[in-house]
Amino acid sequence: MSSAPESELTEDDFLEAVSAIRFVAPDLSPIGAAMLAAIHFGIANDSRAFSLKLGVEHALTLREVTALSSPELGLLNIVSRSERTQRTHFALTDKSNQLIARAFASN
Repeated sequence: MSSAPESELTEDDFLEAVSAIRFVAPDLSPIGAAMLAAIHFGIANDSRAFSLKLGVEHALTLREVTALSSPELGLLNIVSRSERTQRTHFALTDKSNQLIARAFASN
């Protein structure tokens, strides 16, 4: 699986990427795996964009951001957060990039 730009990425490609990520990291939730895939493919790099584009409640997205950025998982770096709206900008970590590389290599 390549890191094709969003315009070339089909829904099936995205779902395949989410499945591949969950295959190598079965403890990740579907939302967590989707978030990593969305960042990787440039679909969303903040919680609000992810929520809107994937139809997930913002509160659920924020809960997943908290889990993925925890020291235990270390899969997201928090770049910034709006105090008023809680909109959170994030980026992949080296650990999440390695996980994604393993997921796509196993496909």
